[in-house]
Amino acid sequence: MQTSRCGVAEGDVVTSSARLRILLVIPVEQRREITRQLQPLKAELVFADSSGQTEGGIKEDDIFHVAILPATLTDTAWWKLWGVLGVLNRRPAILVYAREATFQLWSGVLESGGYDVVVEPFSDAQIQNAVLQAAQSFEEELSNGS
Repeated sequence: MQTSRCGVAEGDVVTSSARLRILLVIPVEQRREITRQLQPLKAELVFADSSGQTEGGIKEDDIFHVAILPATLTDTAWWKLWGVLGVLNRRPAILVYAREATFQLWSGVLESGGYDVVVEPFSDAQIQNAVLQAAQSFEEELSNGS
């Protein structure tokens, strides 16, 4: 198993708390492509709709290392989704994806506690690296007790 430059093992990624889990709010028509792009990480992918609803529901004790969310959500959808993430014992590192990363979007994401903005279309390497770095940030916060 090879280690990425951010210190998270590539391949079958296992973090200190569990196998890498990613919550994705991605349109149905893009799920096959993002699944292909993230396949080398061998992470558990959990897809949700814009309100944060998953097939089995999200529970307080669920652990998601990374959440990948669209910048195009309405304010109402953002608040619903934020409420879902807020019930988790540990909020995941949040990656927001958008067609364009303006300073206003980027600073808004960081100010609200998000990890970073990823610009679409992203290459396999870009999204994998962004997820690995976000997962590393989640792990560092977990080990620091914050």
